[in-house]
Amino acid sequence: MDILEYKQKYFDNNICPPGEHHFVAVYLLNKFKRIPDYINPDGMKGKCGDVIFENKDKSFCIEVKIGKTSFSFSKSENNSWFVYKKSTFPSYLIALTNNYLFIIKWNDFSDVFIRLKNPQIINSKSGNSRRISEKELKDNLKNDSVFDLNSPNVENEIEKKFKTINKEIENVYK
Repeated sequence: MDILEYKQKYFDNNICPPGEHHFVAVYLLNKFKRIPDYINPDGMKGKCGDVIFENKDKSFCIEVKIGKTSFSFSKSENNSWFVYKKSTFPSYLIALTNNYLFIIKWNDFSDVFIRLKNPQIINSKSGNSRRISEKELKDNLKNDSVFDLNSPNVENEIEKKFKTINKEIENVYK
């Protein structure tokens, strides 16, 4: 299934589209040459990210977000990754929105998020970070991180990006 099929079947025609786990299982897992060691361990097993490849002391983690026009981070993600910067960080953020698939190196994303959203400590029992929009991301990221879902060659462009990601994953197992 390519990204346009996924988007049309599960995202566009659904008032409440399936969540990140569905996107990982149906679309993203097919992009990896290896089976991940963990899927969705946020807050579990002391691992960061939603998709994790791990070998001894090396890991490659991907955080996945879905939102029609924007998305946010949980209290613990916000406080650990953006405010205190004291935990391990994902390697990439992959985010699906109405018009784009973002595949962003974490450091690039984090710089943009901190600059635009000035994250503050969330003290309440529940709560999320400020939302970041697809427009804000598109306007502040390098083009090689932004995949326009209206482009006729979008799946080919995504495949090229995953060749790079798969090489990075293989370095974890060397």
